[in-house]
Amino acid sequence: MRFKIAIALAVLGLLLLGAGIGQRTIWLPPAQLTASVPAGVAPAPLTVISPDLLKTRDGQFSMTVKSSGPIQLAVARERDIAGWIGDAAHTTIGAANEEFTALSSKSTEGAAEVPNPAGSDMWVAEEKATGELSYTWQAPGHGDWALLLSSDGKAAAPTDISVTVDNDEGTPWAVPLMIVGSALLALAALLFVLLPRKSKAAEVVPGRRAAGRVPADPATGALEVAKIVAARESAKAAAAAPAPATIAEARKADAPSADLKSDDGSAPAPAAAAVSDATSALPRTLHDPQDALAGDAAASKADAGKADAAGVADAGKPDDGKKPQDAKKDSDAPDDDSKPGSGGSDASGSDTSGNDGTPFKRKPRQRNSGGPKRVAPAEGLGTPESPAAPEGKGQPKDKDGGKNMSVKARWGAALAAVLLAGSVSPAMAETTPAAETPAAETPAATAEASATETATVGFPNLLTSQVQRIATSVATIVASGDNAKNAKELEPRVAGMALTMRTANYQIRATVESEAAAEPVNATKLLANVVSTTAAWPRSAMIVTQGENNALPQLLTLVQASARENYKLIQATPLLPGQTFPKVDKEGTKEVALDSADGLAMSPEAAISALSDRLTNEHSKFAATFKDSLYVTSVLDLQRQVAADAKDAEYVFSHKGELESAVSLRTADGGAMVVVGYNFGIDATSKQDATLTVGDDAAVFTGGTETTKGFSLNYAEPVVMYIPPAGGATEVTIISANRALVGGSFK
Repeated sequence: MRFKIAIALAVLGLLLLGAGIGQRTIWLPPAQLTASVPAGVAPAPLTVISPDLLKTRDGQFSMTVKSSGPIQLAVARERDIAGWIGDAAHTTIGAANEEFTALSSKSTEGAAEVPNPAGSDMWVAEEKATGELSYTWQAPGHGDWALLLSSDGKAAAPTDISVTVDNDEGTPWAVPLMIVGSALLALAALLFVLLPRKSKAAEVVPGRRAAGRVPADPATGALEVAKIVAARESAKAAAAAPAPATIAEARKADAPSADLKSDDGSAPAPAAAAVSDATSALPRTLHDPQDALAGDAAASKADAGKADAAGVADAGKPDDGKKPQDAKKDSDAPDDDSKPGSGGSDASGSDTSGNDGTPFKRKPRQRNSGGPKRVAPAEGLGTPESPAAPEGKGQPKDKDGGKNMSVKARWGAALAAVLLAGSVSPAMAETTPAAETPAAETPAATAEASATETATVGFPNLLTSQVQRIATSVATIVASGDNAKNAKELEPRVAGMALTMRTANYQIRATVESEAAAEPVNATKLLANVVSTTAAWPRSAMIVTQGENNALPQLLTLVQASARENYKLIQATPLLPGQTFPKVDKEGTKEVALDSADGLAMSPEAAISALSDRLTNEHSKFAATFKDSLYVTSVLDLQRQVAADAKDAEYVFSHKGELESAVSLRTADGGAMVVVGYNFGIDATSKQDATLTVGDDAAVFTGGTETTKGFSLNYAEPVVMYIPPAGGATEVTIISANRALVGGSFK
C-alpha cells in the first residue's frame, strides 16, 4: 500500500512541478503589451493625448509617435491645452480597451489652421522630432495632465500613435506549484526509502531458520507450530531418546544401571542423591514455575540446536540409503540411549557423554540470570500474542517489537518531512502590523482633505520651472529692448504700464543724454514667486528678483491675457527700503475680486481709492488708513514744493488708479497684495499770461520748454500695497512703488 501511495505522490509531484515550470516557460505571457490608434482618423491640426490615457498603469508606459513630417509634443495641464485649442479642430486619444490592443479616439470639428503652438508659457516641457518620436511619460506634478501633438499648426497633426506597457498578467501560481511539486517528489522518494525490508532472520533458509519464522497472524500460527514440533521430534528421535518428563525420571535416567558397565569396563558413575523431601520430588513447574520456565527455555534451545543439526544432516543425504518415508518411520520409534556404549542425555536432550565416550556427571541446571530468551513455539506454550504465554520476566521477547518501533519511527520521519515541505514557501520579508491610524490621519481622511483643499485652492498655473523660464525670457527681451532703445522689441514680453514707462524712457534718452535708464530686469536670482490658481484668463503671477545691477529687489508683475498669449511684464517696481515681501503659498494662491472684502480689512478697490485720496490731499481723511511710507512722503513733498515754487500758476494734482489692470492675490496669512497703476497728473495754469517752463525731459513730449498758458504732465505710478486680514491690524502697507514721466503737453 505504501508503495502505491509513493507512486501516486511521485506522479502528482511531477505534474505540479511541470505545470509550474510551464507557467514560467511555454505558457509565460508576453512581457509587454502595445495598443495603437486605429486607422481612418480624420485629420486635424492638433492631437490631444487625454489624461485617461496618461493614467494608464499609473503612467508607467512609453509612447511612440510616427509622422511623415515634423512632430511637436507639449506637456501641460488639461485645462491649459483645452484653453489653447479653443474652437480649433482636434483629435482626442483616450484610454486603451480591456485587451490593450487599440486606443480610443474622438474627432472634434473646428478651425483647420491654428498658430504654431510651440513655445507657449503653459507648456511644462516640449519635445520635437522628425518622422518618429519616442516618449516616456512622467507626470510633472499633481493634477490632470495632457499632451498636445502638432506639426506646425497648419499641417495635420500625427495620429499614428502606439503605447507600450509592461504586462501585469503574472504567473502567481508558478512558484507555489513548483514548491508543492518538489515537496511531493521529496515525500515520494522518502516513502520509497522507508519501504519495509525483509529482515535477515526472515530470509528463506534450510533447516530450523526457515521453520523458526513465526507468522504474526495467530490464526496461521498453529500450523507453523505443528510443523516445528514435528521437525523437532524427528530430530530428537534420530539423535537421542525422548527426554524424561519429570525431574525424578531425569535423575533416575542419569543413574547407572546396577548391572551395566561402561564400554571400557570402568565402574559406573555414582548414583544421584536421594530425594530429600516430597517437594523436591514434584515437577519444577509446580514448586518453582520461574525456574521451570527458564529450564524449559534452555531445553528448547538445546533441542532446536539438535534439530538444526539433524535437519542439515538429513538434508544432505538419506539415512542409510532409506527413503524419506522410511526415515520418518524410524524417527517415530524410540531410541534406546540406555544401552551400553551410548552416551546419556539430560532432561533437555543434551549429550552427557564426552567425546571419547567417557561418562561424566551431569551439571546442575542453573537459573537464567539474564533477560528472557526467545524460544521456539511448542505444544503447551502460546505464541507471544497468546494468553497462554507467561507474563513477566519469563515471557519471550518478540523480535517484531523492534521492527514495529522502526516502522513507527519511519512514519514519524515521513510526517516530519511532510510538515517541513509544507512549511516551505517563497521568501517573504517580515512584515510588522501597521499601527492603528487615527481617523483624521487615515488615507481616506487625507484624500478627502486634499480633495477639499484642491477644490478650494486648485493647482498653480505655473510650476517653478515655468516661472524661471518665463522670467529668463522676460529679462532677455527687456535687455534687448533697453540696449536698442526700441520699444518694438519689448512687445513680445512687455505690456501695460511697464511698456509705457520704458517707451517714454527710450524717447527721453534719445534726446536727453543725461536721462537715466530704466531699472534693468534680471532673472538670475528668484527670491519669491506668487502664482494664481485661476483657470480663466487673464492670469497673473508675481516674481521677486534681484540682479547685480539692481540696488533693491524688484517685484515683477506678469499677466497672461489669453490662452494663446505668453505672460507679459506689466509692472516692475523696486521694494521700498525697510519693507519685506509677504509670505505666500508656494502651491499657488487665489485671486481676490477687487470689490470683495472677504477676510480682509478692506476690499482692494476701496484701498486703491483711499490711496488715491491720500496721495492727492495732504490732509486726507485716509491718512490713518496707511502706514507711514517713504513713497507717500516723497509724493506729498514733491507736490508741496511745486506749488510753492510756481507763484505764477495754479497747480492741480491727481492720482487715478487703473482698476482695469489691477491685480489682487491672496497671501498666506489671509491678506492680499494689490498691484495697481496710478496715473499721476500735474496740471498747471498760468496767471496773467505768465511764462511757465518745463524741464528737458518734459520738453520731449510738450515740444518746448516755455508756455504762457499752462501745461499738463503725466507720470506712471505703479504701486504694490498689502491689505492685512480682517480681525487684526487695519493699516495698509505700501511695499513697492515707482514713478516715471510718460507724457506731457502744452495748453
